[in-house]
Amino acid sequence: MAQQRRAQRKENPGQKQSLLPVRANKKQFTVPHPLSDNLFKPKERCISEKEMHMRSKRIYNNLPEVKKKKEEQRKRLILQSNRLRAEVFKKQLLDQLLQRNAV
Repeated sequence: MAQQRRAQRKENPGQKQSLLPVRANKKQFTVPHPLSDNLFKPKERCISEKEMHMRSKRIYNNLPEVKKKKEEQRKRLILQSNRLRAEVFKKQLLDQLLQRNAV
């Protein structure tokens, strides 16, 4: 019997693949109940992975704590740039004063 099975497998190698469920390759749709009033053909509800990431990112960025954190970081950058500008201005002013005193 085992030899017969081996012989059948060699003759029909694609038979094992047909035993797999056919629905695995198809996208799944919601099927309306035949007795319900809502008998429209539903749209495909599957969304791509990229869309899912974009949606999650958009929702995350709209959270109040995330907005607050970004605002604080923006203010910190502005303060830092202002300090650097003040330092540069101070150096320029000192250079001008020293040049005037030297002449």
